[in-house]
Amino acid sequence: MIKFMKKELDKVAKFLLDIELTGVENIHRMRVVNQLKKQHEEMVSEEIELLKAHAELDTNGELVRTEAGGFQLKDQDAAIEFRTQQEKLLNEQFVMADSNLNQALETLEHVVMNLDKKLSNEEAETHFMIAEAFEEAKLNQNKQGDVE
Repeated sequence: MIKFMKKELDKVAKFLLDIELTGVENIHRMRVVNQLKKQHEEMVSEEIELLKAHAELDTNGELVRTEAGGFQLKDQDAAIEFRTQQEKLLNEQFVMADSNLNQALETLEHVVMNLDKKLSNEEAETHFMIAEAFEEAKLNQNKQGDVE
């Protein structure tokens, strides 16, 4: 079981896709990436629902864009409420706990923890975040083992 904040899902998926892998490692990576992408798409859809509840809509029920390319919110209160709810949504945790992904996650943990590649600033931060998530998952697993 591994956890990521929903706002990090796309970044994690992109990072994992940038790692050169073949064979079973690639297959396992793609299983995890597909779950991350699916959840990210769901979150984006939920974010649009939130936006529609707080933004101006045209006669077709579509969001009205501003000249700057953003969306026209109804008023200041709607803008504040939207940002509050959006932050809650983006900061929710996505828990990847599907037992069918256990082997894939173990493979990716090995890949991430043993990655021998120079990383740029953002890549380094994403790598660290993923490594921390795997370490936290391992700690939680050990704690559960202690309890049982």
